[in-house]
Amino acid sequence: MFRKNPLILSLVSLAFILAVSTGIGCNDPSFIGEDLVEGDAIDSEIMSDFDMRTRLVKTDSALVYDQIALTNGFHVGRYHNENFGTVQSDLALQFLMEVPSVDTASNIQIDSVVLSLAYNPNLFFGDSSQAVDIDVFRLEELIPRDGSYYTNEMFPTSMQPLGSIQNHTHKPNTLISRIFEGDEEENGADTVLLNPQLRIHLDESLGEELLGLDTLAVQSDSAFLSNFGGLYLQQTMGDRNIAAFDLNNAATALTIYYKADDELSFKRYLPFQDLTLRAPIYTHDYQGAKLESSIGQWQDTMLAVQGLSGMATQLEISGMEELQGTLINNARLRMVLDDRFSEANTNLFPEVQALAMRSVEEDGSTPFITDLLVEHQTNISINFGGRLIQDEVAGDSVSIYEMNITTHLQEALKNDSKTTLLLTPRSRLGVPGNSMIFGPGHPDYPLELKVIFTKEQDQ
Repeated sequence: MFRKNPLILSLVSLAFILAVSTGIGCNDPSFIGEDLVEGDAIDSEIMSDFDMRTRLVKTDSALVYDQIALTNGFHVGRYHNENFGTVQSDLALQFLMEVPSVDTASNIQIDSVVLSLAYNPNLFFGDSSQAVDIDVFRLEELIPRDGSYYTNEMFPTSMQPLGSIQNHTHKPNTLISRIFEGDEEENGADTVLLNPQLRIHLDESLGEELLGLDTLAVQSDSAFLSNFGGLYLQQTMGDRNIAAFDLNNAATALTIYYKADDELSFKRYLPFQDLTLRAPIYTHDYQGAKLESSIGQWQDTMLAVQGLSGMATQLEISGMEELQGTLINNARLRMVLDDRFSEANTNLFPEVQALAMRSVEEDGSTPFITDLLVEHQTNISINFGGRLIQDEVAGDSVSIYEMNITTHLQEALKNDSKTTLLLTPRSRLGVPGNSMIFGPGHPDYPLELKVIFTKEQDQ
């Protein structure tokens, strides 16, 4: 449906002047209206009647490591949702010696081998009060740290764990008290508060092996990694939380405590940023989930997005023949969150807070749309949007996502009268969470696309 709206034309012209005067733009000149014709030849119309359909798709293979980690979200845990199924995050880590050296003491006695991981409370997801079991396995082969790895990578690990922790309750905001023994004559025991962290004791044989390496084995990173491939963490019990860890925190380390000729000593091994493999591995199981039967099926009732490289939604928009050859002044998608499917406690289990939009190309690639790239380049959030906000629809207070796809639509209409988009979380890596959204066919809160456009009129 179309209607003439002179007021919109004035607003579009004002927006054009402001954009030029403030220097906001992009590489495509039509983004700021270079193709506008002059004076009386311009009129504006609004179109909001399109054919739209959606289908749920899996996106379980995203690049997570490409010579360096592509995320700061390093998670270990498992979360089950009756609609989306179960997602599990494991963590593969390599370590290098903090100070490469060999202890030449004649008598070395291992006291303990401890893996400590500082919590990242800002990225913790779920109910921390539910107890969990976590196993620590050994990476059995040298994983090239200059390689590229995906979220569904399968690394070879030992059959038996090097260590584990059972019935553990995460406390990501609680300091740990640790007592250090003093000498018997002058100093008593000393209590020290440590950063909130997970501590797992590993088999002492690993300490014996690492302290037994000779100078040749520790003099270079590659030599050390060929002897010790790293560790792999996996949660084996509990499905209501996914813990996050800060690998750059000084408290994150593999530490060997020992006596060298009766003197207390220790050696630390760290997952150095840019020098070691640090890769979260995600596994999604949709069996038995309410959405399982909808995956891959075109429909118009719903959209769904899932964090940690999980479920996404393809949105096909057609019926745009009338727009071909026109100038798209503004095109905005608005969609309403279906909070009937949200967790009861959204503080512990938040929905996806920001969405991204990708274009589904004929070759199968899915690049970000230009409007989102402009926002990344200019850091001006109004360019694309996509953040979950409160608004009023039909008199009701609802949560919505709204996205500007103006430039994408202008580009897409040069070649076709339809476009297919992929809706995903803004960050597919490192941020858990799920969102259900009303589809274009919903009677009360349909997904809506409004396009303001101009075309030449007869002189």
